[in-house]
Parts: sequence; structure tokens; C-alpha cells
Amino acid sequence: MSEVRGTRSGAVRRAAPWLAFVAAAAVLPLLSGDPTITYLATTAGIYVLVGTGLNLMFGYTGQVSLGQGALVAVGAYTTGILMADHDWTFWAAAPVAVAVAVGAGTLMALPAFRLSSWYIALVTLGAAMAARSLLVEFEGLTGGWSGLTGIPRPALGPWELGERDILWLVLAVNVMLLVMVRTIVDSRLGRGMMAVRDAPEMAQSVGVAPARMKLFAFACGGGTAGLGGALLAVHHGLVTPDDFTLDFSILFLLVVIIGGAARLAGPIIGTLLFFALPELLTGLAEWRGLIYGAALLVLMVYAPQGIAGAWERLRARRQDSGPPSETFGTDIPVEAGPPRGKPLGVELIGVRKSFGGVRALQEIDLTIEPGTVHAIVGPNGSGKTTLLNVISRLLRQDGGRVILDAEDVSRAPAERLARRGVARVFQTPRLLGASSLRDNVLLGAYPRERAGGPATVLRLPWARREQAELAQEADRLLAGHGLAGRAEEQAASLPHGEQRLLEVARASMARPRLLLMDEPAAGLTPRELESLGRLIRAIRDSGTTVVLVEHHIELVASVADVVTVLDRGRLVTSGPPQEALGDARVVEVYLGAPA
Repeated sequence: MSEVRGTRSGAVRRAAPWLAFVAAAAVLPLLSGDPTITYLATTAGIYVLVGTGLNLMFGYTGQVSLGQGALVAVGAYTTGILMADHDWTFWAAAPVAVAVAVGAGTLMALPAFRLSSWYIALVTLGAAMAARSLLVEFEGLTGGWSGLTGIPRPALGPWELGERDILWLVLAVNVMLLVMVRTIVDSRLGRGMMAVRDAPEMAQSVGVAPARMKLFAFACGGGTAGLGGALLAVHHGLVTPDDFTLDFSILFLLVVIIGGAARLAGPIIGTLLFFALPELLTGLAEWRGLIYGAALLVLMVYAPQGIAGAWERLRARRQDSGPPSETFGTDIPVEAGPPRGKPLGVELIGVRKSFGGVRALQEIDLTIEPGTVHAIVGPNGSGKTTLLNVISRLLRQDGGRVILDAEDVSRAPAERLARRGVARVFQTPRLLGASSLRDNVLLGAYPRERAGGPATVLRLPWARREQAELAQEADRLLAGHGLAGRAEEQAASLPHGEQRLLEVARASMARPRLLLMDEPAAGLTPRELESLGRLIRAIRDSGTTVVLVEHHIELVASVADVVTVLDRGRLVTSGPPQEALGDARVVEVYLGAPA
């Protein structure tokens, strides 16, 4: 119960900036009575709305977009055309504007499937530059340079909303968006988005489809931009091409970066700094460029994670750290559920893989029996990690076939294998560094969760019940791996050995039928090696096939049922540990030919 109360209080602390923003925006116009303040507060609220959508794309998914202004224009012009030219109500026009902007955002997302984030920025920048020209060229539809005028205000029956009423509407939309974004970030969707941002290969290994997640992020960004454009149209009463310049698009990215990407309060802080404050301090208009440039330089040097990120780091430093925990030496049994089915076997037939002129794998024929610990050993550069990447489908072989439990998966994506019960521990820990230990472990349950996006966002009872049960299971796994009571700590703060533990806990959370481990003993002490050996045997005994790539021959000899030796991409031998490791060819590989 105390853990639940702690989680709730943490959620309240995270939501505090939003609540303060809503309270200030609601009270300030009432106290001042100045229509200018009301107008600025409404505009700022709309900018926060658009910035929050971009924060989902850039902050949480790592997709840089300089085209949000174009999407706002799509929403504004769609609303203006439907309301001014076709006499639609706002309540009918706004959903259409959102749908059209989602479609436009989805089109902008298509290059994201193949390009890196900064190339995507150039593509979206081009969209922002083209949008203004298109608004001028399609004069019959958009009004050209004159734009659209006479856009009516929203109405509820005979009652037309006034300026202050539109402010209340914008605040209500922001509150609803707050709840939705917080729900998404704390769910499998949010963890999947951050995995795509921080470690795309790890994301695939836990069942996240990067293309779908990027598409989802762009759709969310497009939807919020379209809604912001619809509100902007009825707020101003007119829209013109001059409202949607390139500077307008860049503004939203600056709002997110300066305020703090991947922080809920980031768009609020950024909007206050880059829009509301300069508008209020009109006497400094001539110095605005200099102030912006100096502030940007100072923030990038001293607060690269934005103001909200700097505040979080300062608060974390003031908190007392708990005593160090025992790692790998714990004798607490790991409470992992049974695998999701029978153990999987693997068969490789004539597998080849080259990188330029380097032949990493050469005609590999190998059978891995289900329910065993199968170790892959060999000197550096022998192709061990490449072999694991081919099995897990993070790499596509140049030739040959990969058979998983009698199914040819030679062309299957990695996320599909994760859903079949394949989990992966990487040579270098791949973690969500800024996320908690609990969230990192919960990421392993991604392929197990049944709650879809709508059920998660709407917080349906069965979706919340599933999340609560998985959180309890994650805490038990953390305790079983020697990380009890540290579920809320950031993964980046862990030393190397504990990061290894956390990766194993994440893999165990998937309840895998096949576990691929790439040098899990690297950097561990003798005591930790002994405990790791017990853990690997326990995983095998629970009904999971384990493929272990390892340099520690003592560990391999103590846990492996079968050992396969590779050298320069070729299979040297495969058999029981004593037989394989005692083979004269293996001794020659490791020690060199006798003089």
C-alpha cells in the first residue's frame, strides 16, 4: 500500500507544473480583467497543446519535426474553410481538421521509417516551407494572401462562446491532453516509444515495431497540431499565410527543447519563455533576438536537457541515496513466471553473413536443442555476436535459412520473434537510462500485454488491472535480482554489474521460450560469476532454451549442455563441454599452433 501511495504522490508531483499552469491561466485573466491578457493566455494554451504533441514525437520517440507549423496550418485552414465557406459548426469541423492533420502527419512520417532523426528534420522543414507557398497558390480554396476571414466562434445552441469561454475550452483540452499523455507515457506505449528513441535494436528485441511506433508518434503530433490549428482559427477569427511562417514551425521545437524534452512540463515552460514572457515585456522587443540567443546558449551549455530536466537533476541531488544493495550475490529465488509455451529450438542451415569484404559467418550449420544451455565460444572476431543477431533477426543473413521451432523465420522481423517468445540480453547493456528500474523491467512484458492503445489511453478497468499485476511482477523480479526497494531509481545511475542484472530481469519479464545472452559475465567479479551461473541454470530449469555467448570458459563449462566453437566465421566443433573444449582444434584456436 505504501508503494501505491508513493507512486501516486510521484504522479502528483509530476503533474504539479500542469496544474499550476492551468490555475494561473484561469485566474490571471479573471483578476486582471484585461482582454489582452485573456487573448495571450488563450494563444499560449494553444501553443502548449501543439508543443505537447511535438514532445511525444521528439522528446519521447526521438523524431525531430520542423513541420508542426504546417500541420497547425492544415488544421486551421480546414476549420476555416468548413466553418466560413460551408457553415459547419466548430464541433463538426474540429474532428475533421484533426483527421486531416493526422493524415498529413502520417505522410510526413513515411521518410522516418528509413532516415535518421536529423534527415527527418530536413524533410519536415521542407514541408513547412512548402506549406506557405501552397496556401498562396490555391487561392480559390484558401483565399491566397488574404486568407480566410469571418470564421465564427464556437457556439452551444444559441450561445456563442466569448473570448474568456474559448480560454476555458483551451484549458479543458489541455487538462484532457495531460491525462492522456501521462497515461501513454506510463504505459507500454510510452515505454515502447522511449525504447525506439534510446535503443532501436533493443526495442525490436522486446517486440516493439519501430515503424509502427514512429507512425503512432507522428499521428499524435499531427492530431494535436490539427486541434491546435482549429482552436487558433476560431480564436483569431481569421487565418492567413503570414500566420504560418518557417519561424512559427521552429518555435515549437525550441519550446520543447528549452522547456525540457520528454518532460511533461517542458512545453509549458518553453511556451512561457518563448511566447508569453516576450509578449508581456513588449518594451524589450528590440532586444528580443539578443535575449533569445543568449538564453539559448546558456541553456545548451548548463542545461542541455532543458529547464525541466535541470530542475529534476537538482531535485535528485538533494535526495539522499539509499544504501548500496547486494548484487548477484543474493540467494533470493527469482520469481519469474513460466515460459509462454514449450522451449524453442533453433536450426541454422548454410547461414552466411558478410560485412563488405569480411566474412563474419561462413556456411554455418547448427542445431540448438530446446530446453538446453547452448554456449557459443571463440576468440574475438569469430562471429559470435553476429550469429546471435542473425538468430534474433536483428541482422538478415546473406544466405541460408533460420528455422525456429520448425518455422522458417529467415525473413521475419525481430519484433515478430519477440512475440513468439524470444528475448535478448546484449553485450553492452541496452537500457532506458532516464526511466526507472521498474519501467525497464516492464518493457520486457511488452509482447505479453494484451491492452491495446485505446484501452490504455481510456484507462479501462481491465487495462489498469493488467498494468497493476505486471508492476507487482516486475517488483518481485527486481527483488529476486538483488534490486529490492530500488524500483523508482533511474537505470542510468546503476553500476555496470547491476545494469547486467536489470537486463536479465527485463528478459525474464518476457517469460521467454528462447533467451539469447551475449557475454553477460563481462566485467563481473568471481562471486557474481558464480551467482550468474546459478541464475542461468535456473532459467534453463524453468523451461527456457538459453543460447549463451561467453568468453569465461569456467562459466561455460559449469552451465552449458552443449558448446559450439567458432573461429573466423567458421564452425570448428560442437558437442558436450568437456569434449568440445578439449578438442585439439579448439586448443589451437585459443592458444595458437604448437611451435
